[in-house]
Amino acid sequence: MTARTAGRKGRPWRRAREQALAEGAGICWICGHGGARYADHKVLLERWKAMGGDPNDPADLAPAHGANSRCRDCGRCCNESKGDRPYQSPVQGSRDW
Repeated sequence: MTARTAGRKGRPWRRAREQALAEGAGICWICGHGGARYADHKVLLERWKAMGGDPNDPADLAPAHGANSRCRDCGRCCNESKGDRPYQSPVQGSRDW
C-alpha cells in the first residue's frame, strides 16, 4: 500500500512553499510587485505531474498574490486571475492611459 500525500496541506508542501517564497523574496512572478504570500505552480500542475514532477518541488513554485493577499499596487489576486491556464504576459498598449 502506498502512502497518501496530504496534498497542499502537509509538511512537504509547507516547506516547498516557504522555500519558494524565500527564493523569490516575496516578489509576485505574475505582476512583479512585492508582498506575495502564496506559492503558485509556474508549469500547470497536471502537465508537471505528467512530466514526472513532484507537486511539492520548489523548482516549479514561485511567489504570487492570492485571495487573502491582494497586491497592494495593482489590486489583483494574481494566482486566482491566472487560474489553471498557462501564464501569458499582459499585452502592453501603445500608451499609458
